[in-house]
Amino acid sequence: MLRRLPGLLGRLGGAAGGSAASAASSAAEASVASMASASAPRAAAAGFRSRLFSSETKGAHSVLDEVAQARLKRIKSQLEATGELPVEPPSGGVWGAIRMLWRGALLGATGLGATAAYYTYAYDTKELVSIVKQTRAELKAEEKPNPLRKLWCDGMQRYLVFRHDMESRIKDFTDPATDKLLPDQHPAMKGAITLVLDLDEVLVWKEWTRQRGWSIYKRPGVQEFLLEMAQYFEIVVYTDEPYTYADPILNKFDPQRVAVMHRLYRTDTQYLDGKHVRDLSKINRDLNHVLMISAKPEAWALQPENTLKLKPWKGQPGDTGLIDLIPFLQFLAMRRVKDVRDVVKSYDGVEDIPAAFRARLQEAAAHQRQGQRRPSGFLAPR
Repeated sequence: MLRRLPGLLGRLGGAAGGSAASAASSAAEASVASMASASAPRAAAAGFRSRLFSSETKGAHSVLDEVAQARLKRIKSQLEATGELPVEPPSGGVWGAIRMLWRGALLGATGLGATAAYYTYAYDTKELVSIVKQTRAELKAEEKPNPLRKLWCDGMQRYLVFRHDMESRIKDFTDPATDKLLPDQHPAMKGAITLVLDLDEVLVWKEWTRQRGWSIYKRPGVQEFLLEMAQYFEIVVYTDEPYTYADPILNKFDPQRVAVMHRLYRTDTQYLDGKHVRDLSKINRDLNHVLMISAKPEAWALQPENTLKLKPWKGQPGDTGLIDLIPFLQFLAMRRVKDVRDVVKSYDGVEDIPAAFRARLQEAAAHQRQGQRRPSGFLAPR
């Protein structure tokens, strides 16, 4: 009995332990369940508080955004009212059509401006008037006139009216302010020929390149030519350039002003058909004794009979054009011709005046030699 007591006690202890363990586990489960049931309301409360806070935050942000947008709109309207901020154009199909019309008008105005600029620089007023008259005569002769050509003639007629008005206004500002551009001739120069020299393409050549910009080249022998001619002529440089361009050049050629006695600039020219023309009748000298040398047709438009027309010098190295002219001009000055226009007429159309002058001298010398032999031959016995 006593031997079986430990086994019985062991069984009783195991049963008790199992019941205790089960009791403990059930108690733990009950505790967890109670804790879970107790924490559920707290979690629900925390979730509600977080949702409430987030909704309050979103509401606050939306209110702030509305306030900021209203403030920004008010500032923009104030800036637009004062002109500091351009007004934004409304959007829509109507505004798109307006934009297209505006761009078309701008493109058309640009095209008209380019066309007017082309006709302004390519043709003078007289040429355009002649072209329009000829085109209208051709249209009258046609059985079915071309409407585009007629439209062109009408447009050119309006352009010519506008151009004539503009040129007359420009002429009022560009023509010389006086009819006597030079003072009275010095008594020591009475009877001397006034030699009027153009500047560009006669004494200098200007050229523009992208690498160096504007460059001005001195013609070979220009200083020697001026100093030599100053002994025979009253020299005047008459240019269509402003004095800011001409004076620095002439100051280098003639710093003491001993060769060039007078200088005339663009302000002293006549504005004719969009070009600056030299008017020799305004230099206060007798035109019988005024000789101009130029290479520009627009320079001698008013007095071609007083102008020796040279080939333009375009910067060719080794040029001797000025030096070759010295004997011809010396001979002209010493002969003291009554009217230089007779000499100009005899050389009109000649490209190389120095060569033609030398040929005439040789011919005159040959005739003179023949004339000297004739009397002796004529008086000699037969």
